[in-house]
Amino acid sequence: MLLTRPRADAERTAAALQGRAEVIVSPLMRIVFGDALPDVGTALFTSGNGVAAWVAGGGARGLPCWTVGPRTAELAQAAGFEVQGVAEDAASLSALLPAGLASPVHLRGAVQRGNLVARLRARGIPAREAVLYLQKAEAPTAGALAAVAAAPVLAPLWSPRSARLLFEAFVPPLWRNLRPVALSPAVARACPVPPVAVAERPDGPAMLRAILANLGARAVEGGAGTV
Repeated sequence: MLLTRPRADAERTAAALQGRAEVIVSPLMRIVFGDALPDVGTALFTSGNGVAAWVAGGGARGLPCWTVGPRTAELAQAAGFEVQGVAEDAASLSALLPAGLASPVHLRGAVQRGNLVARLRARGIPAREAVLYLQKAEAPTAGALAAVAAAPVLAPLWSPRSARLLFEAFVPPLWRNLRPVALSPAVARACPVPPVAVAERPDGPAMLRAILANLGARAVEGGAGTV
């Protein structure tokens, strides 16, 4: 199992898989927080990294917020936000948000997907966005390269960018040993080889189920499917 998410996320997944798989943690992305925080009336989070960046910057507690994904909602609540609603993805969140929110701001990374603010403005909601962190590419470790060269490796992927980084980091002769598990159809489309599975929903619990269902012989043999 090759985990390439930013380290904190990868280590959380590794802990969930303890005793079930041999795990290699080799982040292909590093989160770097910025310095300045914007004025916010209602926070919009599409990633837990946005919550972490807000906390690291000393942002105010007690603000209302809306999130993508239950994990991000849990982090926001733990950070002192008042979670008003949770959506499956950015498109769903843009439809869920009511008009009349107080100064809504999408607190995001430099690389984003879903165009949340553009969707909200198309509805007449005057949302803004602020980049709170950077997602910097990292090279794979020597151990990760050796593992992929030696045998088939299950590689969970949570975003289209993580898929692109994975297949850029490992040269095409090694692709034969990469067995992606994709969070969503959009992630699957970013893979130049077919994933062994696509999670039934784009969230953490469904992704973990897809990973566990594809450990072992099925993942080694390859073949796309949905779990």
